[in-house]
Amino acid sequence: MSWVIITAIASLSQTLRSVFQKNIIEDVGVLVSAYSRFVFALPFVALLAGLFLEPQEIVLLKTISSKAWFFLLTASICQIVFTIILIKLFTLRSFAIGVAFSKTEVIQTTILEIIIIGFILTSHVFLSIIVGFIGMLFMSKQKLLGNLSYNNLFLKQVTLGVLCGIFLGLSSVLYKVSLDSVSTDLIYKKVLVLSFLALLFQSVIFGTYIVGTEGRQNILKLLSIWKKGLPVGFFGCLATFCWFSAFSLVDATFVRAVGQLEIVFSVLISYIFYKEKITGFELIGMSLITVSILALLGLPSIYK
Repeated sequence: MSWVIITAIASLSQTLRSVFQKNIIEDVGVLVSAYSRFVFALPFVALLAGLFLEPQEIVLLKTISSKAWFFLLTASICQIVFTIILIKLFTLRSFAIGVAFSKTEVIQTTILEIIIIGFILTSHVFLSIIVGFIGMLFMSKQKLLGNLSYNNLFLKQVTLGVLCGIFLGLSSVLYKVSLDSVSTDLIYKKVLVLSFLALLFQSVIFGTYIVGTEGRQNILKLLSIWKKGLPVGFFGCLATFCWFSAFSLVDATFVRAVGQLEIVFSVLISYIFYKEKITGFELIGMSLITVSILALLGLPSIYK
């Protein structure tokens, strides 16, 4: 059951990271704000590695096979691509349709995990995932209904949304493959090393992309408001560490399914801190997601 608690912490941390990220958007724009999740989390992970790893344990890097390096780098790039596509969705009118389809990430993860590592999909797991997906649609239903009039954008939104799910699912599966490829006596050691490397790759690659498309001024401005970035980095670090830990313990499909708690946490935070009302559709959606997760937790195969 430890992976469930770890995944729940990851989902909550990611939600809180997103809340603090919004405070940066006005200063540097949406794209660079998204970059903050990587660049500000990197020092925190480096600090954890310095505190909990002995200097001689850096030799763990020598045990990482070329296969693990390849999958880790590819997963990091896939996560960047997911972020860029998601930002593109937000620039469209009626983006809710695309965002709803991006929530197919659990289904995409399952399909990719079957193809890449031979995950065995049972009828019980399949039904649990479908129930969770229906719950996600219920939580997006009002926005969807209010935006269906933009028919000319529908295909583009659906395409981008599905691509979001594919790249996020692919990054999850490949992170798991890279983590499983590293042998160590304690899981937290490889989680710290690989999460640091992933964030380093993403900070460099995404940063280079931003400089090439927007120039470096916004990145310099981002670094100048580092105090605003501290909570983004802290919760980003915690989310990354917990996601990687969960992937080390159980299949990515189960992790992403329980990770749907993120949207539940988002609604609850909006209700508690921003006094936004919870609609009937959202209540139904949260109930279905809860049922989906409880059904998954009741499957003996998860604990094998």
